[in-house]
Amino acid sequence: MDDPIQTLSMPVYLSSCLLGLALLLALAFPALAQEVQPERTLTVSGRGVASLPFTDAVFNLGVQAEGRTAADAQAQLRERINPLVTRLKQLQVQKLATTSVQLYPRYSDPSPKGGPGQIVGFTASSNLQFQVPLTQAGTVLDAAVGSGANVVQNLSFTAPDAQYAEARADALARAVADARAQAEVVLKSLGLAAKQVRTVQVGSPPRQPPMPFIKASRPIEADSMPIEGGAAEVEATVTLQISY
Repeated sequence: MDDPIQTLSMPVYLSSCLLGLALLLALAFPALAQEVQPERTLTVSGRGVASLPFTDAVFNLGVQAEGRTAADAQAQLRERINPLVTRLKQLQVQKLATTSVQLYPRYSDPSPKGGPGQIVGFTASSNLQFQVPLTQAGTVLDAAVGSGANVVQNLSFTAPDAQYAEARADALARAVADARAQAEVVLKSLGLAAKQVRTVQVGSPPRQPPMPFIKASRPIEADSMPIEGGAAEVEATVTLQISY
């Protein structure tokens, strides 16, 4: 004969388990039903500008000579370019290099009857590029003109990479401060407060281009112009995403 105590205990045990499971599900479903609130964020962009004083001048100048024949023009060019190169080396200019050598014919005016012009001679030219401290730019230009230079192709100003990096860092710090200040004004006006910076995006820095002073080719005379380099503006942008 079966034990009555054992027969009655099984249903009671199962009922207890089912009741406990029902209670767990009843507690779990409301929690699952609650929607997760997304984090509130504000995105602001700041801009910073720093000054970069120029320290160096970059010259691209040379000699232009003419002759009745190509050989004559080239001979005239050599007579004038060699003393110029020698003088620039004596002045210890930096990064001295030849940038172009050209030889081309010169034509007479076209015929009144529409015929082509005749070759009346040749022009030869050679250009040199070099860099000097800005404080020496006027003196070097005078010396170059006195040594045969008669054409300037370009004059620009630049600064060492280390100084550009310092100006860039200063501009970035100003951009961050600008972005934070904007966020504070907006949130304060809404009665809110900033919590944390969630993301940071830094604008790509432009390469430091030389600042042109003279762009077009032009003849230069013995009386040199005063040369003042001034400064450039280095700009940076930063975008912050701030939670509140």
